[in-house]
Amino acid sequence: MALADAIEVLGVAPGARLRDVRAQYLRLLRETHPDVAAGDTRATERTAGLTTAFAVVREAVLAEGLDTVPDPGAPAPEAPPPSPSGSGRPDVPERRPWEVDPVEADAVDHDTIAIVAPAAEAYGLLLEAASEVGSIGYVDRRLGILEVMVRFEGGPTCSVLITLQGRAFATEAFCTMESIEAAPTPPVRPVVEALLDALRNPHRAR
Repeated sequence: MALADAIEVLGVAPGARLRDVRAQYLRLLRETHPDVAAGDTRATERTAGLTTAFAVVREAVLAEGLDTVPDPGAPAPEAPPPSPSGSGRPDVPERRPWEVDPVEADAVDHDTIAIVAPAAEAYGLLLEAASEVGSIGYVDRRLGILEVMVRFEGGPTCSVLITLQGRAFATEAFCTMESIEAAPTPPVRPVVEALLDALRNPHRAR
């Protein structure tokens, strides 16, 4: 699939940020996935097309070394002479991989995160993110279960149980939370947002 076609399939424009393209991709998948659009005989074909389109756009973004969708109609820039830093551009510091390839994750609901990765990889990413958000209490990779203990400022300590479910387009992580103190359980949404932030910025300086 050509980049121009992929952009059209996803309904995005040149210059769009990769994070926004990813959000659009996940939104469209939730509408066309066979599990959701059970009556649509072309649901599987459309889901495959969206997945291919996103892969094409993502590859083009990473090839540019930036975080926005390139214009498929623009002429290719001439390669500058190599610089001692290895970046190819003396005026631009070398970019690290995580600056152009963040973890692809988005909130599906107030208690669910979709990670665009196979279940085994998604589990490892989530385990790393959870260790930044709280204290790991229980791990079961085989069953796809992870427990993290979190403490709310001015509130109770809570147990957050995360269960993973593989989908055709992503791995979904369902978060349920329960207070382990004599206090009401707060909303789980802040924990979901903290996990998303940790997933999207895995190499952020602490």
